[in-house]
Amino acid sequence: MDAWRLSEAVSLRAEAFGGMAFHRERGVTLEVDAEAYRFLCTCLQPRPLPLPGEPPARLVPQLAHLGFLVQAEADLEQAQAALDITWLGDGFTLSAPETVHLAITARCNLSCPGCYVPPFDVRGELTTAELRGLIDQWAAMHVFQLAVGGGEPLLREDLFDVLAYARERGIVPNLTTNGLLLDSGVIRRLERAGVARVNLSWNGIPSQSKGGPGDGQQRQGRSIAQALRVLLDSALQVGINLLVTPSLLPHLGQVLARLRTLGVRWVTILRPKPPAAPSEISRAWYEANRLRRADLLRLRDVLSAWQGVLHLEVDSALAGLMGHAEPAILRWRGVYGCAAGRRICTVWPDGSVTPCSFLADLSAGNARHTSFAELWERGKNWEVLRDPTARPQGGCAGCDIALQCGGARCVARYECGDLFGGDAECPHCREAVSA
Repeated sequence: MDAWRLSEAVSLRAEAFGGMAFHRERGVTLEVDAEAYRFLCTCLQPRPLPLPGEPPARLVPQLAHLGFLVQAEADLEQAQAALDITWLGDGFTLSAPETVHLAITARCNLSCPGCYVPPFDVRGELTTAELRGLIDQWAAMHVFQLAVGGGEPLLREDLFDVLAYARERGIVPNLTTNGLLLDSGVIRRLERAGVARVNLSWNGIPSQSKGGPGDGQQRQGRSIAQALRVLLDSALQVGINLLVTPSLLPHLGQVLARLRTLGVRWVTILRPKPPAAPSEISRAWYEANRLRRADLLRLRDVLSAWQGVLHLEVDSALAGLMGHAEPAILRWRGVYGCAAGRRICTVWPDGSVTPCSFLADLSAGNARHTSFAELWERGKNWEVLRDPTARPQGGCAGCDIALQCGGARCVARYECGDLFGGDAECPHCREAVSA
């Protein structure tokens, strides 16, 4: 009888609802109930397939198709401890982040007026040894992915060592960069470090003027086009993080067509969001570039036209654009809306831990002084984000997809001082519709 086992590229993690399985090569995450999770754990060692009448048998074709189950050629064992987690979460908050967002440095070679990164003293950044220690802690907690950004992460001299160590410890490293420092040599080093995906951040259309604030965007636009040509010839998955502003929106179709011509397949659409502690400059930028309801309706139409042509993703602040979908379908697709402090978190250059990059004032503590597992489990200052009974209020109250969307919480707080105040600009917001 043929023996099958769990692929060595799969990480398992127990949760209160059952467990999770993450395929490190395909970037696919499965959430399963307790029965299915127990079956996956039995596949850590080679075993025969379940008989047709046994409940796990229905899972096997899907697991094999997705590459989670593979035929065992010998008595191979998975070097993966899947059950040594002391806290299993509560079913709403996970036992550990799916992804940790690491702002590895606050240094940057651009000066974007809408930057959300708070000021940090470069001398206080986490050292290489401290970062390796954190990676060890994340590996012990079975964190699946590490999203490294900044600032501009390529300004950090030890970046490649940190990325390679994450991969060595079984965590998939991804990189977000503005692209200005990318060249063939850097890209080869990223490949050797085991980076899965490089996301290029693009914050708007290049300005036609010279000598003004648009020059940085012009320079970045040229750099992205150059970097893309080299990146797309590499083994790295390449994505574009596209910040859609009112000035970019009329040209969005042209931009997507150009990216497709260049060979880009993955585009993530980002909504402008207010920083946690906006300065006069960043507040003025946000007010000038925020997307109003009419903009979001237009954006929805453009994305609908391009869905299937490119692999389009949207950030959690745009989950409301899916208001026409059935909640069950959104759950099946893994749409969780704002997952800050429940499924993700951000670690800043000085070691402070916050629920996300746009709630940088809600620190749970510092990983230099307290173990990361304790910070995550305790979730100090994140209680309201982790309350499974909390519901968006205002115009979001009663929305069919409120549980899958949750509203753009940083936007709601900026508008009315309440994380659950509702997103008045959302096309499905009742206040917006009735206005």
